[in-house]
Amino acid sequence: MSRSDRANDHDDRLESSLLLSSAPSGREMEADLLSRSGRASDSGDHQDEPLDPEIHNRRLERQRTAPLHESESKALTDIGMFRALAFEDLARHRYGGDVTRTKQELGTLSRKGLLRWRISYPEHAVYVTLTRPGHQRIAAYQEQGNSQQRLYYGFVNTREARHDAALYRLYQQEIERIERMGGKVQRVVLDFELRQSINRRLAKLASLPKAEHAQHRLDIAQEHGLKVVNGKIPLPDLRLEYQGPDQELSKVDLELVTTHYHPDMVATKAEAGFVMYAFAEDTARLRPAMQDPEIMQDILSL
Repeated sequence: MSRSDRANDHDDRLESSLLLSSAPSGREMEADLLSRSGRASDSGDHQDEPLDPEIHNRRLERQRTAPLHESESKALTDIGMFRALAFEDLARHRYGGDVTRTKQELGTLSRKGLLRWRISYPEHAVYVTLTRPGHQRIAAYQEQGNSQQRLYYGFVNTREARHDAALYRLYQQEIERIERMGGKVQRVVLDFELRQSINRRLAKLASLPKAEHAQHRLDIAQEHGLKVVNGKIPLPDLRLEYQGPDQELSKVDLELVTTHYHPDMVATKAEAGFVMYAFAEDTARLRPAMQDPEIMQDILSL
């Protein structure tokens, strides 16, 4: 499917964006999540102080190890794949727009100590991430299924949380396309997973003669399904590895373009072959800076 086909698909999904039009405000969600998770602090960490810590710890351990419902397991997996997710996106894509049910399950998982949340200010957007016990719990589920999916936990900073959460939207756009053509996503790979693997290989080139670096760099890029552009290996924000209808393994590399990108950065990502997306509000700001109108046409709006 071409990128223009992806753009046409976007129009078909506009109606789904209305599912949360009656959702409560961020401030209302903040107050509700506080009450559901049993916390009076805005830090997102458990602040319960029972009279007997030993009883509290035993109770918490029982909650953490209690069997998970399928929807809870899927929600935790989604959060772990992207490190952090926005409450609104999770409600829309994992719970079909049911905000009440989303609050209930996230509140339960929070009380069990499997996830924590953060509220950004001044917009009062709610983000969730796994705790260490939550990561361990869902990773054990993954191991039982022999999954190669890498999972993450913990917030880095608010800006990174926004970025990680936005990648979930790219994922939803592409997974619908892949499933419609009869494919199935096998693994989600974030940029720092690729970076770690590539940097380990590049570090070994330090002792080699300079003349050999270029060829080895090209080999490393090809082994990772990437290209060398202007002497460097551009990395996508997100890679989806999937099995096509013919049972062959394929991949698609996705990039979230923001107003912080210079024209040469966008051109590099385009030359690397990445499918590029931008928020609708950023697309208009990016257009005047684009030197190549064909590149601009290839940037899809979220």
